[in-house]
Amino acid sequence: MGALSAMRLLSNHFERLVRSIDVPVLLEMIRRVEPLVYARYFKGFRAQTIGKKRVVEAMKREVLEKQNEPLSELLALLWNQKNRELYREMLNLVRTIDENVEQIKAIEDEKAKEFISTLEARFPKEDILICVRLNEVKFSEKVISTMLEGKKLEEEVHKTEQEDKKEGGEPA
Repeated sequence: MGALSAMRLLSNHFERLVRSIDVPVLLEMIRRVEPLVYARYFKGFRAQTIGKKRVVEAMKREVLEKQNEPLSELLALLWNQKNRELYREMLNLVRTIDENVEQIKAIEDEKAKEFISTLEARFPKEDILICVRLNEVKFSEKVISTMLEGKKLEEEVHKTEQEDKKEGGEPA
């Protein structure tokens, strides 16, 4: 999975991801890496006067609609730089499993839950989710969806509905 795939998974959190990056830094990097994108959306504007809303909309169009891989990689890099404390802390936690983090195939659910709990003490859950997705941390989808995305697993929802029917209540 690359940065573009991660961005698609983070589409509900895309605005938060882009807004956390400093606009002048982002625009300068876009100007260097993707000059056509820069010209299309930002030419003629001063970096200090461009609103974050305009930047978010342009990035959404380029990354999520036009599938611009280099731009998605740039956003991932800049997000990791801006949120380096979270990135470093996640890296240090994952290194407790194996110093060479690239060799890790999967992180056990209990360990993943422990890591998330540790990080939640200092960082917002949404930022932890962004970090996990962008950096391809090897947590199971079950842990990611329940602990970070706040989704109930379908089987849990089904069990709850079945229990409600037995009790004569309406499903939630």
